[in-house]
Amino acid sequence: MKLQNTTVLVTGATGNMGPYVTDALIDRGADVVGTYVTESARDSVKTRAEYADAVSYHQVDLTDQAAVEAFAETVADDHGSVDHIVGLAGGFSMGGISDTDGDAFEAAFSRHATTAFLTAKTFADDLDEQSGVVLFSSDRAIDPVPGTLAYNVGKGAVRTLTESLDVEIDTRVNAIAPFLIDVPGNREAMPDADFSEWTAPESIVDEVIHLLSNEGVTGQVVQMTGGQPEVEA
Repeated sequence: MKLQNTTVLVTGATGNMGPYVTDALIDRGADVVGTYVTESARDSVKTRAEYADAVSYHQVDLTDQAAVEAFAETVADDHGSVDHIVGLAGGFSMGGISDTDGDAFEAAFSRHATTAFLTAKTFADDLDEQSGVVLFSSDRAIDPVPGTLAYNVGKGAVRTLTESLDVEIDTRVNAIAPFLIDVPGNREAMPDADFSEWTAPESIVDEVIHLLSNEGVTGQVVQMTGGQPEVEA
């Protein structure tokens, strides 16, 4: 399915991957609606996304069902129905079992799983067999590592949600489970890491476009475990 003249909802559109995804969608002729949480993120995206002015940004608490439902009414008034969804909303968090309390655990679960669930639930009636939903899990949901317990579980829930939505709604639902993504925010947070092992954001964008466009793929969790494209000297 071609993305030109379709409406694509991108949650977490001002996050690390947001500008890469929204630029690729705009470049393919889609009408893009994006969500964000903080005004500072909304302001900074102007310098990170080439086509930021073409995106319709909305500040929404995606963990609040009433807020998501109100947002859906606004989208319907301004754009009509949504054809596709890319669920980027979330956020990385550190902490093993000894330093993760109940509030931190619930917050991480909410950031990842609740946001994806409420978005899919609220916009489900817009979607049909031609539509695509791409959620974001993590390599850590498949191969957990110590020290990020709540994050691992939250992303694991997104993985299960993907597989469950695939049998619940009449549309294609897939997820991407990347290793660390090579974006500026991650480099700043981990300056001593080996960036060559990280996943290139362009590779992830290619997979998002593939999953939105390919009518033969559904119910899959695509693990992307890193590596950079080779560049000739």
